[in-house]
Amino acid sequence: MSYIQNYPLLPPLEKILQHDLLPSGSTIVGQLRKGSKENNPNYVFVKRGANLSILITYVTHRMGNREYICDQYDFPLKVLSWFPKALEEFKRPPAEGGLHAGAMISKDQDVDGEMLAIGSTTRGYKLVNRTRDADGVDADPDFYEPTSLSLEYDLLEDYGLLNFWKSLGEKYERDEL
Repeated sequence: MSYIQNYPLLPPLEKILQHDLLPSGSTIVGQLRKGSKENNPNYVFVKRGANLSILITYVTHRMGNREYICDQYDFPLKVLSWFPKALEEFKRPPAEGGLHAGAMISKDQDVDGEMLAIGSTTRGYKLVNRTRDADGVDADPDFYEPTSLSLEYDLLEDYGLLNFWKSLGEKYERDEL
């Protein structure tokens, strides 16, 4: 399924194939694993100038072979402070000024030149970047799909990703990254 492209696409960031082999000028600002095993996803936050790549890495075993997976989701660095606040707004009930009842996604918001939104999924939320193609450098020029990072309730709350993200956002706002 191809989506309607409402905004100009930004050039893709260089693809990261392994979280421990980063492009020049990139630094890991934090990481959190959902569990303690290598097949549990590890969320690695990589600062790349004014951009942030969130890598989800894990090891899977297919047909007796060990396979390392590294998925990449690109956003402006400011998403570190924007997302926790925007999620709080998204979750606010209509009676308290939140979105209308039944709303599944927020309005697009310009965050440092990238159009971001927050939506609901059956198991949590998603962070959507409409100005970056989901396939990055591997994108098909005839097919557009926005970058969409799914974040399950248990990951955000039970495993502490939301609090971790908030702490990174505070560091970003204090210019400590």
